[in-house]
Amino acid sequence: MKKFFVICLILILSISLIAGCGQKEKQTQEQSGNSQEQASDNSQDKIIIKLGDALAENHPHTQSYYFFAKRVAELTNGKVEVQVFPNSQLGNQRDMVEGLQMGTLQMCKSMMTVLAGFLPEVQVFDLPYIFRDRDHFYKVLDGPVGQSFLHEKLPKIGLVGIALFDAGVRSVYNSKHPIKTLDDMKGLKLRVPESPIYIDMMAAFGATGTPMAAGEMYTALQTHVIDGAENAPIFYNTQKHYEVSKYFSYTNHIMTPDVLMISKKFYDTLPKDIQDALLTAGLETQQYERKLWQDLENKTLEDLKAKGVEFNEVDTEPFKKAAQKVWEKYQDKLGKDLIQQIVDTK
Repeated sequence: MKKFFVICLILILSISLIAGCGQKEKQTQEQSGNSQEQASDNSQDKIIIKLGDALAENHPHTQSYYFFAKRVAELTNGKVEVQVFPNSQLGNQRDMVEGLQMGTLQMCKSMMTVLAGFLPEVQVFDLPYIFRDRDHFYKVLDGPVGQSFLHEKLPKIGLVGIALFDAGVRSVYNSKHPIKTLDDMKGLKLRVPESPIYIDMMAAFGATGTPMAAGEMYTALQTHVIDGAENAPIFYNTQKHYEVSKYFSYTNHIMTPDVLMISKKFYDTLPKDIQDALLTAGLETQQYERKLWQDLENKTLEDLKAKGVEFNEVDTEPFKKAAQKVWEKYQDKLGKDLIQQIVDTK
C-alpha cells in the first residue's frame, strides 16, 4: 500500500512538471511573438526614402547624398532612412523625374536640361554666359530666382526642390586640337545633352551639337563618332574621357546647377517635422556639396595635368558675342524679365 502511494505521488509530480513546462514554453512563445510583432511595428514606422542619380559612386554629388542621409537620420532620430542608388540603378534622369511625379520614387537629382522637358523656363539657367562668375551664380541660386524655382515652380509639376548643387563650369574638350579662338570650333562634332539650347549654342559657335546619353560618350569618343564634348572637369575626370580626348579648353560657356528633388506626392504625406528635417538637411547638404565640389575641382585639375591633359585658356569674348544669337532666340520663351533679373543680380 505504501509502495502504491509513492508511485501515485511520483505520477502527480511528473504531470505537474510537464504542465508547468508547457505553460512556460507557451509564455515564452507568446513573448517571442509579441517581440517580433513589436519589431515589425517599429520597422513599419520607419520611413524609407530611395534617392537615385545617374552619376558614379565617386562623384561629389553622390558623396553629398551620404551626408544628406546621415543628417536626415540625425534630425529625425532615426525615423527616416535615406537609401542612395547611384550609377543609374533606378533609371536615367528622365525616368527618375517621371517616377517622382507618379510617386513611385521618392527622391532624385536632375540636370536643369532634363527638367526643361517638364518646365521649359528652367532653360534660362542653360543660357551661355548668363552667369558672370561663381559668386554671381551662387547669389542667383540662393536669391529670389533660385528659391522661387525650388518652392514655387517645381511644385506645380509635382516636385519639391531640396537643394541646388554646383555642377561646375562647362568647357569644350576634344581629341583633335586645342580651342583657342572661335574659329577653332568650326567643323567639330561635339556631344551635348538633349537640349535645343545646347544644339543652338554649338551652331552659333560654328560646331555641330550631337545629343547623346552620358553612358554612350566614352565609346563614341574612342571610335571618333564624335570629336569631343563639353562638360566640367570633374565629369571629364570621373568618366575617364581624358583617355580618349586630351585637349581641354576653358570656354567656360555654361555654369548650370543640378537640383535635388523629392516627389510632391510623397512629401505631402509626411508629417511637418519630417518635412522640416528634409529641408534643413537639404540646405546643409547644399553648402557641403559646394565646398566639396570646389575642393575636388582644384585637386582634379592637378591630377588631370599629371595624366597628360592639355589645358588652355580661351579668348571668350567672341564666344559671348556669338551666344547673343541664342539669347535672342529664347528670350521671349524664357522671359525677358527673368533673364534681366539674373543679369541684374549683384
